[in-house]
Amino acid sequence: MHRSYFHCFLFPLLALAAHGEISVTAVFKPPRVAQGDTARYIVEIKETSSQRQPESEPINSLPIPQVRGLELRNGRTSTSRQTRIINGAAEYSVTQQLIIDAKASGVGRFAIPSYTFEYKGETLRVPDAALQVVERPADAGPTADELIFLKADAPDQLYVGQTTEIELKLYISNGVRLSGLNNFDRSADGFTVSELPDAAESSDIVNGRRYRVLSWPLTITPIRTGPQDLDFEFTLTASLPGQNNRRNPLGRRGFGGSLFDDFFGRTERFTVYTEPKQVDVLPLPTTDRPDSFSGAIGDFSLQVYTDHRSTEAGEPIMLSVEVAGRGNFDRINGPTLKESPSWRSYAPEAKFEPRSDGTTQRGTKRFDYVLIPQKTGELTIPPVEFAYFDPDDATYVELSSPAIDISVSPSDRPAQTPPTVPKSTQGSDTPQPPDKTPLARQMSAEEALLTLDYRPRPSSRVLTNPLHQTAFWLVNTLLATLLCGCAYVLRRRRRLAVDPAYADLQSARTDLRAASKAAQAASDASTFYADAQRAIRLALTCRTQRSLRSAQSAELSSAMQSSGVDDSIIEASRQLFADADAFRFGAQSSQGNLDAAKAELERILKAL
Repeated sequence: MHRSYFHCFLFPLLALAAHGEISVTAVFKPPRVAQGDTARYIVEIKETSSQRQPESEPINSLPIPQVRGLELRNGRTSTSRQTRIINGAAEYSVTQQLIIDAKASGVGRFAIPSYTFEYKGETLRVPDAALQVVERPADAGPTADELIFLKADAPDQLYVGQTTEIELKLYISNGVRLSGLNNFDRSADGFTVSELPDAAESSDIVNGRRYRVLSWPLTITPIRTGPQDLDFEFTLTASLPGQNNRRNPLGRRGFGGSLFDDFFGRTERFTVYTEPKQVDVLPLPTTDRPDSFSGAIGDFSLQVYTDHRSTEAGEPIMLSVEVAGRGNFDRINGPTLKESPSWRSYAPEAKFEPRSDGTTQRGTKRFDYVLIPQKTGELTIPPVEFAYFDPDDATYVELSSPAIDISVSPSDRPAQTPPTVPKSTQGSDTPQPPDKTPLARQMSAEEALLTLDYRPRPSSRVLTNPLHQTAFWLVNTLLATLLCGCAYVLRRRRRLAVDPAYADLQSARTDLRAASKAAQAASDASTFYADAQRAIRLALTCRTQRSLRSAQSAELSSAMQSSGVDDSIIEASRQLFADADAFRFGAQSSQGNLDAAKAELERILKAL
């Protein structure tokens, strides 16, 4: 009885000791800056324990109150662990920091008030922190934002599905030594963005200062309507001239500074980002939309031709449809040919040829159709229709090719003749069986008497060891399998009842099979994309063993990268989510696209 009470008191004490003590601090570093300089707002969560090394709970964001005139952005985290021995006793600690860049719009005192957040089931309070911003001295050097900055020439307005080119430029002052670009990131959930290519280098003069400029051409395509954020950032390593003076808002060299540091600078890690940008994404108009429109946006021309103007019955010809111009070629599908009893057609093969400058927005996309004539004579290939949306005029344009006449002559190949029938059977209504050669002749009575009888006689029953009987082992194997199956089912039911995480994982696997089957059986694109997105979320939930049932594309891509999924699968998944959004807001609804999307979904799920 006493032991039971002892355990009741001991276990909570051990759990409390293992949980450790948690402290939270918040500061600005440095706490005093000159106008135009950037400080860092740092929230530090430290957990200590004398029993074992604590495990930190990841924190990516906090409910930080907004302060007028103070801009917070570029949040990142860092975690460190430490073990100290004090008088023979060990003390373990883990420290997690959330670091955010802070920049004030003017001079004065900017204070972030105290607030609370949840951590490991507890409500923790973050203390207040203040930043003092003073006037910049007249003889102070340029700020870091003036020495190195990032710009993107994104438009203010686009249509959903409209692909456009932008240029990302990194300006580096001549006095800055760039050691390397460490990371590129973007905040563009409402867009698909092309991969970052190799940079082109040039020079430019801005506000009287000469800069080295690194440029990256990118293509963006909005996939959601409404105001959409479009921001880019680079994390880089560089040394800025006069860094020590920049750190002192009064322009004096700090303790320990030297002329050597002033001349060469000190290499540090920086994050530069574009100014906040919102693009107004408009929906495509539904008025006067042609039936032949399938999502092409831009300015195009149409050319249709065949490789032959005459053929023989049963011999195919090639019908080529060329769409040339400027626009979203990656979203242009082959025009649907009009049905004709004179021709049998097949799905086209597409090939895109960009212009010599390498851009994907200008070029020619050709679709080659195989057509087989179904009869002889003078046949006509019906006109081909192709429609696109012109964003400059905000109107739909439908192009149509003239009909093409094809002369189809009878085939000169010899016809196959039927096999000849023997004259003896001609005119007979009943088929004659083929001649049969006897396999054995009839024996005489004397031969039968002299022939030995080798027919087997019934054998007597012999008792054998049951261990040598196949049936014995088969029955016992079945019984053992049945017992193991019952044990597995009972163990699984018990685990489902006591382990919520395991139950959720098993539920995700069951739901994954149902979602995958429903997606493959879907007959319309709306149902398919809904089930496909759910299937990818459930597949990644099973792979990572953490709930991603409601995760968006960016979070899913991050989880795939963390779990080692191939980059091609990550891009395919991101494209499927983008196509789903494009279908909802665009005009992509062809059955051919749906079949290709089903095959792509099957490839993604197999990789996950």
